Amino acid sequence: MKDRLEELKSLINQGRDFAELDDNLVFDNAAFKVSETNSLQKFFQEVAELSLELTDLKGLSELIDKKQQDVLCCTTEESVFTEKNDLNIMKASFASQAQFIYPQITAIQHELTTDCKYWRVEHRIRQSQLSVLLSRYHAIMSHHFVCEAKYRVRLKEKMLRQAELAGLKLQEEDLENLVASSLAPPIVGHDLDILKAKQVLAVAQVRHQQLLDLEYEISELHTIFLQLEILISEQQELVDNIEYNILHTQDYIEQSNETMKKAFKFASVVLALAKIGETEPHCFTAGRMAADEDWVPDVE
Repeated sequence: MKDRLEELKSLINQGRDFAELDDNLVFDNAAFKVSETNSLQKFFQEVAELSLELTDLKGLSELIDKKQQDVLCCTTEESVFTEKNDLNIMKASFASQAQFIYPQITAIQHELTTDCKYWRVEHRIRQSQLSVLLSRYHAIMSHHFVCEAKYRVRLKEKMLRQAELAGLKLQEEDLENLVASSLAPPIVGHDLDILKAKQVLAVAQVRHQQLLDLEYEISELHTIFLQLEILISEQQELVDNIEYNILHTQDYIEQSNETMKKAFKFASVVLALAKIGETEPHCFTAGRMAADEDWVPDVE
């Protein structure tokens, strides 16, 4: 196919009108005729409108980024209040515009997914345009969220530095509230005493809670001691019985010892008499009478 671009440019530079061009330089394509029933033409119009809206959305994101830098550079309460209010308005406008664009893109995507004629050139054209729109939309939103995260981190660092200079320790919850608030951080100037009082109150509340916990634990310990006292009183009678039995056992042991001594004594005497009786029976009888007072001789 011959390239006629240079020839066309030369004719335009000569000042000739498009209507005066030869028929061999122009041609009509029925697929691209402007008509109300041409679906591809309508699609291109929608894509053009969405592209302009995405361009506006990108510009608004850049303005928000610039406004965030202005907020970080503010030093007075009035300037912080003004810049933060403007920033909140821009963020609300950005969110509403993004919510307006995204359903239109998803509608085109849904229309393409339900289209069964995916082999047609028109379908591929729609798919390529949709890919471009989605990539632009995701790029803008990603850039916006990245800038928003950096802004929040830098603002928190700034507030922490101011708090350190003021001798305060801010919690994460306090930092989140200060970042979301449109007022200046109340950590310098006349609000310093208020923050110190709040910190003292928080410490007092923590100590009060600790004392309450200690009181509860002491009450539990008192209950345990009472239960132990009841158990001891219930077991006192058994302890007394055990002591009584131990004392009587000692008496029985002493009596048994005396009895055993007598038994050993009589056993030794009996053995001695038995030996004597083997040699001299009369002496055995006399010895037996001497050893046992209750001995009575056998009478035949």
